[in-house]
Amino acid sequence: MNYNGSAIVAMAGKGCVAIAADKRLGQQALTVDMEFEKIFPISNKTYIGLPGLATDVQTL
Repeated sequence: MNYNGSAIVAMAGKGCVAIAADKRLGQQALTVDMEFEKIFPISNKTYIGLPGLATDVQTL
């Protein structure tokens, strides 16, 4: 599988945090999935965003 994710954006403010990512997975104009998760909880206060290759996301 050679499908790529895209961008993830995170912002922190006073007492708040926002993390956003699209759920599209595809290769150039070819869309394979529109519900591909890219942000995962590590703990209560720690999250990881993985926008790269789908195989890398699945491995981690």
